[in-house]
This record gives sequence, structure tokens and C-alpha cells, in this order.
Amino acid sequence: MTVPNKLLVVSVDAMHTDDIPFARTLPAFSRILERAAIAEIEGIYPSVTYPNHTAQITGCPPARSGIFNNLQFQPGRGDASAWFWDASMIRVPTLFEVAHRAGLSTAAVQWPVTGNASGVDHLVPEIACPQVFDGLEDQYLRTTDARSYETYIRPNLPLIHADRRKGKYFDFVNHVSAEVLRAERPDVMFVHLVEVDTARHAGGSYGPHVEAALREVDATLGTYLQVLEGNGDLDSTNIVLVSDHGHVDVEQHTNLNALFLERGFLRLHDDGTLADWDVFCLGAGLSGQLFLADGLSAARRREVEALLVEIESDPQYRVEKIWTAEETLREYGLDGPFQWVVESEPGVIVGMLWERRVVVRTGDEDFPPLRGAHGHAPRHGGQPVFIGAGPDFAPGADAGRRSMLDEPATFAHLLGLDLPDGEGTVVTSMLAAVPAAI
Repeated sequence: MTVPNKLLVVSVDAMHTDDIPFARTLPAFSRILERAAIAEIEGIYPSVTYPNHTAQITGCPPARSGIFNNLQFQPGRGDASAWFWDASMIRVPTLFEVAHRAGLSTAAVQWPVTGNASGVDHLVPEIACPQVFDGLEDQYLRTTDARSYETYIRPNLPLIHADRRKGKYFDFVNHVSAEVLRAERPDVMFVHLVEVDTARHAGGSYGPHVEAALREVDATLGTYLQVLEGNGDLDSTNIVLVSDHGHVDVEQHTNLNALFLERGFLRLHDDGTLADWDVFCLGAGLSGQLFLADGLSAARRREVEALLVEIESDPQYRVEKIWTAEETLREYGLDGPFQWVVESEPGVIVGMLWERRVVVRTGDEDFPPLRGAHGHAPRHGGQPVFIGAGPDFAPGADAGRRSMLDEPATFAHLLGLDLPDGEGTVVTSMLAAVPAAI
């Protein structure tokens, strides 16, 4: 029986293939890239973080994984809606579970949809909806095991900057992930870094702010390389850099729930809270998912459908296509408890807040500060990366454009494992040799 090499997967959220030339000028990125095999990735639709990161550990699109959005459908809660944070919401086996059953040690730091994840020995989950919990301690006590909490989370809670809306976990994640890597030397470790995504949201798809964020990530990667060298694990570790989606500069918000309110398909209490609705939009950045109320009459549904035809045909809304769920299942593997998917033109956010004007454009006084966004069909914008370096990768190999579902198939292959529900294909053109099964 051959023991597989270790696997360290680092998601550099929102990194594009266009970023690779600049990354080559940075010390840690360049050390990885100079011996790396690469591929350009076609991500999952919608191109938001949680469906894509779930695909990267399951090999399944949303219709099978059950993770169809960042947000759960909680009409009326708006930005306070809970995210898909608990791993029990994933309907298929994960790579963590398969690796754990095979006797491999596992770790995950800030990986989406890993709250209370089974099969993760050292777990620091990402929680993007702190409002669900009663403070930071409760947030982690309810989402991980006692040892992970006492060893890695509780002593480092001061590194979480609770006064920040963005970037509050950067220092915490960078420090804790390095400590887990150093102390535990896991066979399989996944880490999620969001500096680049945060920069692109705040300042747009390209510019010095993105380069600054890549430098921050490079410093963290440099720490990982130092830890692996210090542990004597560098030569026996496959280091894989992935990302989840691209970004598009924001030009307009089309707030569909505001339109539904105007047309009487959504109704409020006197205090402005949601009373009831016939059709409701759950936003996914540059796309949206439309839900119908239970028990809606056939006549009322026809009225909704007539409005959707109007939205699709009126150029002010800049909606490229309204898909039925059956169509997105066939074309993208996207399905859920919704009836339709709204695909906007690139750069148009499909908004879910009814307190705003229906159409808000760049230059308007009430245009939100967000400058970059995603959630669009994966054919638009910058494309995600798949960069593999280490003993099992072929330096200089270029596998061209591949599906994101091929990534976990390749991870499992490197570990000599079978990911039972995965739909992807191993990217053998990136590999130096075929590892033997455990």
C-alpha cells in the first residue's frame, strides 16, 4: 500500500487567470508557479462563493449538492438572511468524509459550508452570518468540536476584528491556518482566503487594490511554505491554488423586489416589514432566483409570468434572460426550490431589497458603494484558477479550460480515493504520475 502525498488546497477567493502574470512577480506565488501545472476553470452557476466551494469538495453542482446560493431562502430578512453555513445542508458526501474514512487526517480553515462538518479532524468553519449566533464564542461553540475550539479558536479570538464589516477575519484565518498546518501536519487541508474577493468588491475588478490584496495572500502562502519546510513536508505535499469565480464591474442595480412591491406582488406591514408575497427574488449578486408563494392561483401565476416577460423585454432592467429552473438544471446543473433564474447583463446586480429604487445606475446619488460583483453566468468576467505544484504534478503542464467539477475528482485521485457522487473527470494532463490507491 502506497501512502499518498499530503494535499494542501488554498482557495484564493476571486483570483482570476488574468492575475497569474502579476502573481509570478511575488515571492511565494512565484515559487509555486515555477513548478506548477495550471488550468483555467469554468465555475458553477451562480458564480457565488458557497455553491462553488461546495462543488470543490463534492464534485457536484447545486442541483445535487443542495447549495444553490450563498443565502438560504428567508424572505423578509434581506441582508440578515442566514447563509448555508452548516455542512448537514450538503446532500452528498464530501472529500473530507471520504478521506477521513480512509484513515487520513483532515483540516479545514474558513472553508464555506463546513459548520459541524463530519470527517474534519481540525475544523475552523467560515461563518458569514454572525447574527444567527450570540457572539463569537457561541458562533464557534455551536459549529465545531471542543478540541478545535479550545486549541485554535478560543486563544485567537482577539485576532478577529469585530468592528470591521469586511476583512475582520483576515488576521485570524492567516494565523490559525498556519498553526494548524504546523502543529497537526494534516494529510488533507483546505483553507479559504478572501482578501482578493474583498478588494474586488470594494474597488472593482482590476487595479492596484487587487495587486495589494494579492501581496497579502502571497505573504500567507509564504508562511505556509515556511511551515512545510520546517516540518520537512514540502517535498511530499501537493499545493493546489484554486478560486471560485471571477468579478465584473458593477454598472447598475435592478431591484426586482422593489418592482414586485410597486406592482402589488409583494405586500408590506405598516412598519415596512414583509407581510406576504406572490413572487420573491433571492439575490445571488449578478443573478437572482425567483420563488412563487405556495397555493398561488393559476390566474395569479399568469400575471407573474406576464411581468417576467415585461422585465426581460424592457431594456431599462438590463435582464438578459429569465430561465426556468428546468432550463438551468439542464444547462448548468442549477436547481432548487425556486421557479426561475434571472440572468442579468454583465455588471447588473439583481437586487432583493425593496427599500431601494427599482433601477439604480452608476453616478446616481443612491448608488451603493459596491464596485465589483459576481453571481453571473461563468462565461463572463475573469476566470477561476487551478494551479497545482508538488510531487504529483507535471511542471509546466497546461490543461486548458476545465470544469470546476474536475478539481475534486483530481484531489481524490491524488489521495487514492473514490469520491462516490462526483461528476468530474481527473485532469490527468496536469499530473506527473498516477498514484496508487490506498
